[in-house]
Amino acid sequence: MEHLPEQHTHQAGASNHTRSRVAASLPLIALEDVTFRYPAVASRHERTASQRPALEKINVTFQRGEYIALLGHNGSGKSTLARLLNGLYLPTAGRLLVGGLDTRHPVARRRIRELVGMIFSDPDNQIIATLVEDDVAWGLAARGWPLARIRERVTEALTAVGMEQMRGRPPYELSGGQRQRLAIAGVLALAPDCIVADEPTALLDPQARGEMVALLQQLCQRQGITIIHTTHLLEEAALADRILILDAGQIVLSGTPTEIFSDLERLQALRLVVPQMALLGERLRALGIPVPVNALTPESLIAALEQARGAASQQEPPGREALQ
Repeated sequence: MEHLPEQHTHQAGASNHTRSRVAASLPLIALEDVTFRYPAVASRHERTASQRPALEKINVTFQRGEYIALLGHNGSGKSTLARLLNGLYLPTAGRLLVGGLDTRHPVARRRIRELVGMIFSDPDNQIIATLVEDDVAWGLAARGWPLARIRERVTEALTAVGMEQMRGRPPYELSGGQRQRLAIAGVLALAPDCIVADEPTALLDPQARGEMVALLQQLCQRQGITIIHTTHLLEEAALADRILILDAGQIVLSGTPTEIFSDLERLQALRLVVPQMALLGERLRALGIPVPVNALTPESLIAALEQARGAASQQEPPGREALQ
């Protein structure tokens, strides 16, 4: 029997914790033997499915409140998987359920896209208004929300991403990182249960990349939003609760950052670029210095070394002066 989306009503004064949630016993997203093939053009008048699937027999679930990193080299299938999660793409075989709703059913897709919002690598593809606050308000206005409630939600969303003071500015005056925050605010205003961030840092400088990853983690921890973050950078996945690594359209590794980063040779074999800080950390561990395997940035490595130094100093035997 076909699942139908629930009626979604909005009332003034409703807060984040009152937004509609599906039964807590179900995973938020479940993929069951999902295969996806891109269509291949055989001739001017005929299209056939490509021979090699972009994804093949994927079985995985995503729970509420998780921060998931999807890692993989270019062409591994991670962005294809991301686009399946809110019905932008539909499985060639198998099924994908979001809150119990099947993405193959057209009547369910609007509700699915309310549950699962999405941001892309280029925020300019999602920004359509001439003022920051109007851009965040657009999705709410299109759904017929009352003006007072729209203003409230816009303020909440902009505050959550640290952009409230820029609500009256045109988007073209913003930096790349600020425009990506604006794209996130536009999704947040609709109160999704999950945000899929497909390579959200691809166009950002290193500082803005770190700030973006920290923001995604903050949204997960403070608002309980499930974050699914696709990237090819190992250092961006260090803060995730769980990492899935894709290769040739299949999930080949799954685990916590500590479990995944403990085998750097395997990651290199999967054509992932291992950060220099990870290689340095491996050498330090070989020397007996306790550096966590998920210390992949200069900042996290320095913090780990300072902690190790402090622990070592506390274990030093007292000097002669202390014994006298």
